[in-house]
Amino acid sequence: MTNNLSIIITLFKTPLNRLKILNQYKNYPILIFDQETKNNSEQISKIIDVNFEYFHSNNNLGLCKSTNFLISKVKTKYFLFTQADIKIDENSIENLIKGMNTKENIIFAGPVFNQLKSANEIKQLEQNYKLKSELDASVMLCDLEKVKQIGFFDEDFFLYWEDKDLMERVNKSNFKMIQILNSYVNHDAGKSTPDNTRVRFIRRTNFKYGELLFDFKHKKIRVIKILRQIFQNIFFIPFNLIVLNKANIIENISQLLGIFKFIKFIFLKKKSKNVKIYEKNEHY
Repeated sequence: MTNNLSIIITLFKTPLNRLKILNQYKNYPILIFDQETKNNSEQISKIIDVNFEYFHSNNNLGLCKSTNFLISKVKTKYFLFTQADIKIDENSIENLIKGMNTKENIIFAGPVFNQLKSANEIKQLEQNYKLKSELDASVMLCDLEKVKQIGFFDEDFFLYWEDKDLMERVNKSNFKMIQILNSYVNHDAGKSTPDNTRVRFIRRTNFKYGELLFDFKHKKIRVIKILRQIFQNIFFIPFNLIVLNKANIIENISQLLGIFKFIKFIFLKKKSKNVKIYEKNEHY
């Protein structure tokens, strides 16, 4: 068993049969956080033949909070942040670990997605890595101590754009990100969660919320854009009701809810700041 790497994975209504893929991590400690579910540890243990630590919540805490919780439980030098629709072999994992020592100040190492090379092609590579300003965050090898310095996911995000925010913060730091060209994964995107109306609604709402939150945090927000999108979606809802376009109705309503969720965030943030200032003045 490799002593310097842990596997962390968050689940949200993930079909249990999908978790057979966790057997690929049999030589590493695995930490699982299961959201909006009953305690599934016994059922999971019947499906996978590996040891794991299991945490769960009856509520949907979001990817950011659940991931950060798991990171707080990691005891190894590195952790692999991954998902239940990622297929990777042990050789690729070990190449990610080796890649962390290729350059100084590497905080994240990512693989090549859905593209295998022959042994001869690998030998012909001038170098087996590329420095990157952005990685696909669905699977990344992470240096725990460096992550502690800048944080991982911002918990103001819920489901989307947290990875863009993280990459932006890394690029503003002294740390680097690297893609390892002899490490490969297959990503069967979207298969780790069910695809139904409720899930699509949650995804679209939080995608819009995350987009606006990202713009706000990185000083790109435009009020005119928010107002235009509010009026556009309100305008198209009656039209889509008339033509019975269910997909577009879901899109319109979820976008509005995402915008209002962002406005609520800003309101509560300002209110919280006012409280802090008041409390501080009380001490004088």
